[in-house]
Amino acid sequence: MKNRNINFGFIILAMICLLFMFAEIINHRFWLSDFEVYYKAADRILHSQNLYGISADGHYAFKYSPTSAIYFIPFIIFPFAIAKYVYWLFLTSIIVTGFYLCIKILKPSLFTNQNVKSINIIILLATLILAIHFLRELHLGQVNYLLLFLYIVALYFYKEQKRTVFSLILAVSIFIKPFTLIFIPYLVIKKKYAELLIFACFSLVLFLLPFLFYGSIETTLNQYQLWFNELRIELSHKQGLLENANHTIFSVFARYTPVRFLLINSTISFIYQIVMLIVIGISFLWFTQINSKNSNIEQRQYFSIIEFSLLVSFIPLLAFTSENAFIFSQILVFIILLHYKSLKNYEKGLSIVAFIFIGGNFRELIGSALSKKIDDISLISFGTIILIYLLYVLRIRNLLKDNKQKSIANLNE
Repeated sequence: MKNRNINFGFIILAMICLLFMFAEIINHRFWLSDFEVYYKAADRILHSQNLYGISADGHYAFKYSPTSAIYFIPFIIFPFAIAKYVYWLFLTSIIVTGFYLCIKILKPSLFTNQNVKSINIIILLATLILAIHFLRELHLGQVNYLLLFLYIVALYFYKEQKRTVFSLILAVSIFIKPFTLIFIPYLVIKKKYAELLIFACFSLVLFLLPFLFYGSIETTLNQYQLWFNELRIELSHKQGLLENANHTIFSVFARYTPVRFLLINSTISFIYQIVMLIVIGISFLWFTQINSKNSNIEQRQYFSIIEFSLLVSFIPLLAFTSENAFIFSQILVFIILLHYKSLKNYEKGLSIVAFIFIGGNFRELIGSALSKKIDDISLISFGTIILIYLLYVLRIRNLLKDNKQKSIANLNE
């Protein structure tokens, strides 16, 4: 009975994903447009064909690395009409597993102590907050949650001190989107040189993997060159700092402070972003030092998990992207939910506001006009920034811990 109860929240989460699939089918919206792009790319690389600049693809062009196309080869075993169902079920499984691992990593004592009620409440609240993001991920068949899941799994093996698996997963992830680069300076600071070396070796192997399909280094390198060109074109299309719906912290700070009046040309805008990046970097370094000197090995290990999670939540604030990438705030959402009782009353109110900002923009419920307005003013960015602020507060008060933690050795048993 206890096991059934523990799984209740996860079952609800899985059922929401599956019911949404049936709703999509009934409403003739079962498209998975982005997955179709990956599916075609997998078929093309399997047949040694070019992946980029294909006019017939139109808007749905492949913009990821040649290596990432290989990841989707297992799906082309099925006709596309069937593969869509397989990918939907695959995403559903990693969404549920991702939620489970967030608790397992951040507060394993909930499972150790059979705290059934708390687990179910946390899962259901997180589902409510993050539903808009993972449902959109399912609808489009995107890779943002897949990428987040890789980060979560990497974090799990980082905690378990399995450096080889940790480094391999990071290497796999960097060929989907280069967001993984944000972790490199952190690993250098932490003097994780062995992990960095293993990561570099795995990355080199994965970089050369398309050679097995093209049979020529020249052709393989040409495909990478075309990919880099796609990235350059994509970056050239990014919005200006002062435009609506630019959710980066650079844009949000500029749009809502007098800084907007200083950004009179591209040079000043560039310098401004560099200065902001330096300030963020210094604040992160300071975060890593808070209460670290007097902490034991177990506490430092837990702090590293929190720091890694913070970097993940920074990704959509630093790299211009759509609101879809704010699914990366998931680990941060779990941290705040798991430490909610440690917050003061006004901070609890702030967290609720942040959760609404992050997960409340349901166009189907509030209407397209209001939804667009919310997107234009980047409320989702403010929600993430508030949660980051609360994370700093918890770290300063030394409240970031798994109550009744066992030693790392005991947890691994």
